[in-house]
Amino acid sequence: MFTLNRNERSRSAQSSEAGMVTCFEELAKLADYSSMNSLNADPDDREDGNDHRARQEFSGHFVPVSPTPIAQPEYVSHSKTFFKELGLSNELALDETFLRVFSGDLSAAVPPMRQMGWATGYALSIYGTEYNQQCLFRTGNGYGDGRAISVFEGEIKGRRWEMQLKGGGPTPYCRGGDGRAVLRSSVREFLAQEYMYALGVPTSRSLTLYTSKSETVVRPWYSEGSYSADPDIMVDNPVAISTRVAPSFLRVGQLELFARRVRNNAHPKAFEELKMIVMRNIPMSLRFNITKTD
Repeated sequence: MFTLNRNERSRSAQSSEAGMVTCFEELAKLADYSSMNSLNADPDDREDGNDHRARQEFSGHFVPVSPTPIAQPEYVSHSKTFFKELGLSNELALDETFLRVFSGDLSAAVPPMRQMGWATGYALSIYGTEYNQQCLFRTGNGYGDGRAISVFEGEIKGRRWEMQLKGGGPTPYCRGGDGRAVLRSSVREFLAQEYMYALGVPTSRSLTLYTSKSETVVRPWYSEGSYSADPDIMVDNPVAISTRVAPSFLRVGQLELFARRVRNNAHPKAFEELKMIVMRNIPMSLRFNITKTD
């Protein structure tokens, strides 16, 4: 387990005097779900968030779902640069409640932060060709965030942020997977995001990375001395959850999903839901009247 050194702890203590967020309860107070409240939940969702089996999702902008906590979470790293930008104390990454929440245990969250996350669906196109072959149901209604679950929405330092757990367990879009991420790939993504940001490349940001002391999953890998182009053995890997952050995780595929539903007359509120998600995510200065045409 990594720990903050003495100098970092000293700087963190000094930062608390400068009005930085030093405990989870202070972060929770910044939660504001006004954006999510303006969208529609899947009408077939489970109220308890226990929605971890693959199923088709026909309407709504998101599916409420509870993350699956990793066992015996352990601190690996956090982005000191991003923590500073958000006004978060470095010691917050080691706060017991903060660690529990951002390793998947939303039962530890306190109001106004919610004890429920959400996952979103999208459509798949490659070079303009629509695909649904990888969807379990061959309809395209099963594409979406299979192991990414957003858990926080709020305004920090005058800017909206959404925080999402990568590897937070299966969602209705999991396509039969276990919903987990492993440590080696999580480290790679964690570093790549912050490196891209440092180069001036627009990207989501890395907040924290936690791994499990005891939970593992089996993944393909390469045997020692292998010259194979593809993995040739299965190995145990420690699971991990990284938190990535962005003003919004809206993607082109989500807009395409709602456009397809309008085109196919998928349900009576298809056009209304397309308009809702477009109007929510474009600047006020660029908004215009959206009308349905044949």
